[in-house]
Amino acid sequence: MGHDLRVQQLTPLERLQLRDALQDRWRDQVRQITLLSLARYDREESSFDRSIDGARARLEDLEQAMHRLDNRSYGLCVRCGAPIAFTRLAERPEETICDNCVPEARRTRLAAPTAPIARSTTTRPATASSK
Repeated sequence: MGHDLRVQQLTPLERLQLRDALQDRWRDQVRQITLLSLARYDREESSFDRSIDGARARLEDLEQAMHRLDNRSYGLCVRCGAPIAFTRLAERPEETICDNCVPEARRTRLAAPTAPIARSTTTRPATASSK
């Protein structure tokens, strides 16, 4: 199915609420990475590396969501282009898949071989006041 190029119409209040939620989650992930890194420094355990990699991946998801919010493509399913329900976004602001595509995404994810998460450098996202 081709992507629908409609832009998700969010009210200014919804945009502000979602940006705040994304930034709160971003800060939480940075804290988690910091704590895991400090714990990792004290002990040599691969479980810390996996936890740090997972937190970095979530951090990247949040940064990408903030970018989509800024370029007005936020809230559209990456698979079919349909709008993602605001209630779903409010629960998980970094969501990229609509309710209709979730079952297919789960099947695809379960069938795909797992690959290591690529590490990337992260930058602090711009705040609404700095724009």
